[in-house]
Amino acid sequence: MADQNHSPLRRLAKSLLAATLVSYPLVARPLLGETLPWETWQDLHRLPVLHQGDQSLLRSSHCPDGCRFDRHSEGDWRYIYVDGEEGTIFEESGPGAITRIWMTTGVGGVSTPLNPEVRIRIYLDGSTAPIVDVPLPALFDGSTPPFAPPLVGGRLTSSGGNFSYVPIPYRTGCRVSLVGADETRLWYQINFHRLADADGVTSFTGDEDLSAQAALMSTQGADPWPPGSVGVRSGSVPLEPGTEHEIEAVDGHGSVTALELGLDPSQWPEVELRLSFDDQLTVQMRLDEFFAMGRVGPEPTRSLLVGLNAEGVLYSYFPMPFFRNARIALLHRGSPETGSTDPGSPDPGSPETGSTGTGSTETTVTYRVRVDNNLPLAGSGLFGAALSQNDATTTGIDFQTLSLDGHGKLVGTFLELGATAPGLRDYLEGDERLFIDHSPHPVVYGTGVEDAFNGGFYFDMGPFSSALHGAPYTTLDVDGLPYTAAYRLMLTDGATFESRIEAGLESGPTGNVSMAARSVTWFYRRQPAQLSLWDRLVLAHEGDRAKHHYQVDGAHTFKPLDGLFEGEPPTPATGTGVYRPPGSASLTLAAYPTSTRFRLRRRLDAAAAGQRAAILVNGEVAGHFPAVDVNQDRRWREIDIDLSVVDPPTTELAISVIAEAGPPSGNSDTFTAFRYELWADGASMIFADGFESGDFRAWTVISQRP
Repeated sequence: MADQNHSPLRRLAKSLLAATLVSYPLVARPLLGETLPWETWQDLHRLPVLHQGDQSLLRSSHCPDGCRFDRHSEGDWRYIYVDGEEGTIFEESGPGAITRIWMTTGVGGVSTPLNPEVRIRIYLDGSTAPIVDVPLPALFDGSTPPFAPPLVGGRLTSSGGNFSYVPIPYRTGCRVSLVGADETRLWYQINFHRLADADGVTSFTGDEDLSAQAALMSTQGADPWPPGSVGVRSGSVPLEPGTEHEIEAVDGHGSVTALELGLDPSQWPEVELRLSFDDQLTVQMRLDEFFAMGRVGPEPTRSLLVGLNAEGVLYSYFPMPFFRNARIALLHRGSPETGSTDPGSPDPGSPETGSTGTGSTETTVTYRVRVDNNLPLAGSGLFGAALSQNDATTTGIDFQTLSLDGHGKLVGTFLELGATAPGLRDYLEGDERLFIDHSPHPVVYGTGVEDAFNGGFYFDMGPFSSALHGAPYTTLDVDGLPYTAAYRLMLTDGATFESRIEAGLESGPTGNVSMAARSVTWFYRRQPAQLSLWDRLVLAHEGDRAKHHYQVDGAHTFKPLDGLFEGEPPTPATGTGVYRPPGSASLTLAAYPTSTRFRLRRRLDAAAAGQRAAILVNGEVAGHFPAVDVNQDRRWREIDIDLSVVDPPTTELAISVIAEAGPPSGNSDTFTAFRYELWADGASMIFADGFESGDFRAWTVISQRP
């Protein structure tokens, strides 16, 4: 055992000597109201809130046919459309907000400064005058308020990448374009929220007070929570191999806002953290995993909400709400039999049996737990964490980092990747791909590992660390093979899901590299699913069209498509759909009588540009289909729109889809649809098969993945 006189647990014990359990009167928190999903900076208690009618999505320059280097140069199309001198890279119709922009450029495998001859323009709410019109470097270098550090950073501070976390809300739409970038090697990611309605949204002006966000983004390793109505319990506990000790148990409601643990680093892999909220075990993970330590290279993770502080104490400041009870326990599982903590190492003891490995010794853990006794915000999910690891991934198959049912959102990830054979660090080339709510293709499709963590070119400026993201180390293992660690918190830009999420990472540039991989994902979730599939119209079926009262005003044709969905490997599908010029089509879709939330999913042909459309329900505008990101190689696409329905009908929605003409170079004058689905909330649900033939309709939940 390490010398306790100089250990982190001794230092923590001294600082907590006078701490006692403090109780405060119960103060109920306000209801969610008009809180917006990117306003977590105003109060970290907002982070667990699962907003209704919100999708958190990504638009990126990923390759349309699965190639290695994504869209980056002349002849490699990366615009939604070109209109005059501008190439549009992002366009949304309806309310929402951009919450993250990442870009990089370079040659010869090395990042270079962004080209000042390229301009970026951002248009809001249909205005013909851009709210932002600056040389591209000025968006990230701090010269353009409110785009100022630490909300933005360049490649020298973010190791090859340029990033902005300045929120850019809009009420009726947004467009981002580039000027002079046609032949520039430029990669990008834009995270954004798509909302059902504009309630509470104030469009970006450039004069926003972002001081609260800046303050949090300046915090690493220190407690970010302000003083409040809290209870603090601290102490130390000896743990023998095979024993579990409960360090906190609370009946009632509240939120855990701090968990700090001090023990010798050599024993992190031997101790398991167990968190239970509302009688659900949501975290069951070794300390080195939960606190994002990995194999711990030259520098540890030190982020806003999780990591190792300067005193050597493990900390978590994630808000962890509960409504009935909470329990925090530590289990000494013993050391791994191999003595290794490499990704993919044998798990040191079964979680079910609590068995231990060999070479175990007693350890002492010093702890500090803080509980806020106030009622959590309405709509809060339960905190959880998931571990995934593989010491040699299978080529051609994505490394699955997460698979969850229910309603939730991701708020952070830690990733450690390593080579399994001598060679390049091309294990960092894989794209992240997220399938959400039973989508047949990735709804979130990235451009590479380092890009997802706001870096670039294999983190070519070296290790770095900031409040929300970092790559703390790249080093060699005992066999001389490289491995890299990275972390990212997603306080405003984590993916959301209503019924299911499956997250994965491509194994190398084109799925061709076996790699050692370990990931930890932090999330909030509640069950059951909030939206389920209630009705489907397959336009190829005449009987289905009749049942759903489908009509098109004007000329239209039925065309077959034998194509692919995006993903690796791509998913083949065949179908026949309606191709029509701008104009209106009408249909009805059934829902449960008590449904109050609705999502419309459309399957389309992504080979046709444009395809904007207004969606009316009972004659009132309820949403918009945005312009299509064209893909001639993988033409199948689905798009989800949450509908804003003021007075929901009792049994069905009368829907009109009015296809709109767009800019001459940005619209093919062809609107396509192969099927429409209505996802809705409701009471008890009946699962059924065979809906493709139209055998089931009202108040029936149909097979979830066609």
